[in-house]
Amino acid sequence: MQAVELYPIQNSLILRARGVELLVLPVHIEALKERKDSKAFAEYFLQTAMVNRSARKLYEAWLKKDSGLWKRVYHSVMNDFNEAQAEGQDEAK
Repeated sequence: MQAVELYPIQNSLILRARGVELLVLPVHIEALKERKDSKAFAEYFLQTAMVNRSARKLYEAWLKKDSGLWKRVYHSVMNDFNEAQAEGQDEAK
């Protein structure tokens, strides 16, 4: 089992570990999708999407325990929301 679980729900990303959750708001998800460079993605994620110091510190602690977290967050933002949008468009037709 992975230390941090990711849940893409309603254009938001929920990161959950041990009963604690961080929420990345839809406005930040849209901004993150525009950043194709991983360094720009990481900088925006830590400086802007994590809206307060407590959230940043918690995420950084999770990074120490889960070495694949960055990769999974990037993949989730870039792919999971696109799939959900495509499914929503198919249902609308």
